[in-house]
Amino acid sequence: MSSSNAVSATTPCWRQQHDENLVRRRRELDSSDDVRRADAMAAECRSRLVESIRKVASSSNRSRLGILLSGGVDSCAMLEAAALSKIRFAAAITVVIIDPDNPTQSTPEDELYATEAARLYNEKLSHNMKHSIVRLSPATLIKEYSPPTIKTLALWGYMDCRNSLIISAALHEASTVGLTDVFVGDNADELFGGSYDVYFDRKWTKDLEGWKKKRDGMADLPFVTQKLATTYDIVVHQPFTDQELFVKWALKETGRNDCIAKCNIQSHFGGPYELKACGKLPLREAFCTVASWRKMCWIFAGSGAEEGNILVDHYNTSIGISDEEFKSEQVEYLRKGIKILSKEHLHNIRIFQSVFGGLNHPTKKRFPIGDSRGCVSCCFEIGDEQFCHLCDMYPAQHPNG
Repeated sequence: MSSSNAVSATTPCWRQQHDENLVRRRRELDSSDDVRRADAMAAECRSRLVESIRKVASSSNRSRLGILLSGGVDSCAMLEAAALSKIRFAAAITVVIIDPDNPTQSTPEDELYATEAARLYNEKLSHNMKHSIVRLSPATLIKEYSPPTIKTLALWGYMDCRNSLIISAALHEASTVGLTDVFVGDNADELFGGSYDVYFDRKWTKDLEGWKKKRDGMADLPFVTQKLATTYDIVVHQPFTDQELFVKWALKETGRNDCIAKCNIQSHFGGPYELKACGKLPLREAFCTVASWRKMCWIFAGSGAEEGNILVDHYNTSIGISDEEFKSEQVEYLRKGIKILSKEHLHNIRIFQSVFGGLNHPTKKRFPIGDSRGCVSCCFEIGDEQFCHLCDMYPAQHPNG
């Protein structure tokens, strides 16, 4: 970006003297050239995110503009970018899953990080942004948000549905508190090598071009957030999907060594830092936030749904499907060409059939069992995809298809 568009140079957090309120840089670089490059990448990333936040805010009703705040690297960076720009959000939304039968359950990490991030944001701007923390039991999450989520996404596979239940709850709350527009952190992990195991495979240490090719192929994938937002009349803004401000720059300028290194990462709020491989370094180093060096957590884990397997256990024990019924239904669905993998699957496909009037999809054709044009597990058209989002099958292609 041109210097005229760049935010005034604030000292990157990894250059600041460490104390209890500041997060210092958590990795070492080999040479002064490496330091200069890291400085430049962090400054550019910071400038671009600030510009993106400003662009959206300038055309939005700020009294109804907010953010989905998981307390992760991405959402906390967006909150800090807004603070630097003196943009006052009306509200931040955090959703966590609580087991009502377990009084000893620890407070979910998302709630801890998000609460501190919101407090610091309000303090910096002398603001009173509402921080709405939605605490849901597994039963409520499943009952309230499975039908609209499955209807909107038109699938029953848990890979997309499970995380999307939490997103649906957050978007519903955003609408309830009066927001019309919200920021979300979609695509930061894909752009900067932040989450997927494939990014951290050791083979890439000697094949930087191979890593870049793999990253580039994953860095412009579709996200379900916009589809879910239509259900709640919310407009979502995704800075990291902005082609001009982020995608083209990141794909052209950043490589594996810019994005991934061993760093001292914090696994729990207030806990110690441990040396581990981590990604998203340009974004982590761009802003000094409470989550700059937080361990990456999927929504399912950070929200608390993974602790004690409370969400999956609820599907297995408390949705009214006995083991005998499940086994019987597995057989019946297999006769129809559908592989049911779990009670969660069965619960979801029942809702799918109720919504769409049977094994019908609004856009995909279903082929006869054994037809190579359909997914090997559900028979709906698969094209050249290897993963079937409808039913979770991988590989979804027929062996001789």
